[in-house]
Amino acid sequence: MADRSITSILIAQKLEISEQQWLKIEILVILLKPSQVITSLLCGEKHSPTSMVRPLLKKLLDNHLKPQDNDDQSINYFKQTIISDIKERFNLEWDSESRVSIRQIASFLDPRYKNLDHESIIARESIRSSVINLLNNTETDAHNVNTRREPSLQKSALEFLYGDDVTEVNDLTTEFQNYLAEPQLKFDLNPFDWWKSREDKYPGIGILAKKYLSISATSVSSERCFSIAGNVVNSKRTSLLTKNVNLLIFLYQNRNLIP
Repeated sequence: MADRSITSILIAQKLEISEQQWLKIEILVILLKPSQVITSLLCGEKHSPTSMVRPLLKKLLDNHLKPQDNDDQSINYFKQTIISDIKERFNLEWDSESRVSIRQIASFLDPRYKNLDHESIIARESIRSSVINLLNNTETDAHNVNTRREPSLQKSALEFLYGDDVTEVNDLTTEFQNYLAEPQLKFDLNPFDWWKSREDKYPGIGILAKKYLSISATSVSSERCFSIAGNVVNSKRTSLLTKNVNLLIFLYQNRNLIP
């Protein structure tokens, strides 16, 4: 910036960063680090199910962006703004008019988050009720298919003799309660391996797990989303020469300095 052939005094003064500003930048880097980590987890090249979104955001808000007594006004304002935007964007607040989302159902079906500790008590009950309804619908569909395939099934001899005294056990209810009783999987373990080993134990819930845990947290990788080069060289501009790509990136990065 000292070279006046490149930057004028006016531009140099605008670019100069004070010691206090550097201090705030360092604090912001620390505050934004957890957001960067979550973004990398959810938007990585490896599959990250949508079940991770709400639990990770809850951790971000409670553990890393929670306002502290020693925060100055600007840092506190920054935290409150981020918290408010995230809650609104991802519908993290629960009220009587809220509807259970796909992400919430997926979180329940993910053995790492099935206890729903990141949700309010009222939300947990609504999510579990929604899953039970989905299970019942799945059972009804399967029953209708089996009925069409085997219309002439007869009662067993014991069922015929006992008649109305037979007490039918609701297999899905038992399956659901057994799933609730399972210990929650450690957060850094693979939920797909867990389900692979328990698919036969929980056939009904397993069907839902396959459906909802196959949904990705995001449709684009963070590397692509935040890469200037990736946005410049898209599918319609693959014939650009390397030197032209470099020039376009340079111009974009310095667009604010161009009068």
